[in-house]
Amino acid sequence: MKGVTRLCTLVAFVATASAHGANTDELAATTGRFTLTFTAKELLGEAASEVEAVIAPDEAITWEVYVPEGYRADAPPGLLVYISPTRSGRLPYRWNRVMDERNLIWIGANQSGNWVLVRRRILMATLAVLAIERGYVVDRERFYISGFSGGGKAATMLATSNPNLFAGGVFFCGAETSQLESPGDLEKMQSNRYVFLTGERDTALGESRRANRAFRKAGVENTRLMVIRGMGHSTPEYDDLDEAIDFLDTAAR
Repeated sequence: MKGVTRLCTLVAFVATASAHGANTDELAATTGRFTLTFTAKELLGEAASEVEAVIAPDEAITWEVYVPEGYRADAPPGLLVYISPTRSGRLPYRWNRVMDERNLIWIGANQSGNWVLVRRRILMATLAVLAIERGYVVDRERFYISGFSGGGKAATMLATSNPNLFAGGVFFCGAETSQLESPGDLEKMQSNRYVFLTGERDTALGESRRANRAFRKAGVENTRLMVIRGMGHSTPEYDDLDEAIDFLDTAAR
């Protein structure tokens, strides 16, 4: 329980720093695929010492980013932060069109796979928001958190511990509900939207079903369970991801 409490404290601290707003003078508005690098000190200043037990202030953190080619500051995109179970946070190529059509920026930390401590993964995902806001104007009503497998578990923990930062989430073949025992803000969670996406042949199908039920039992009714026919333990195709994002975007319309 102490570890979970500490995790929530770290996330709340970084989210507070993010709330000060964007500084879009530091990066050119690059579009397409690229790698972004920052240290915690560059993003948080002297306050980086508050999280040094998890990430050293001068340690370089890299994220894989995709910005839609049609990016415009006067029509700000949403942001999809992804927690990968592998070494790379790169956007699958088959999802490019979803990001373009839904006007979403993608960012996923590298070296944030399942072997990494959960609180570090969560902190890297939260710092991703600050990293993007250094160069882009983004729609804060469309900040979503996502992840696959073990990354989906970490993503649900972040979604429940800090629902004021992320307005929704889509969790692929993995979810964790222990944070529902003491969520960051249950009332805010109840106004957010969440998708548990799994496959009928997924080894984590039962886990996703139970997570969806647990959210609803906690009073979080804006959830959807998507069980994809024929899919195993894998990420979905374009159409299924697009449908999940459409559900999340419903609240922003």
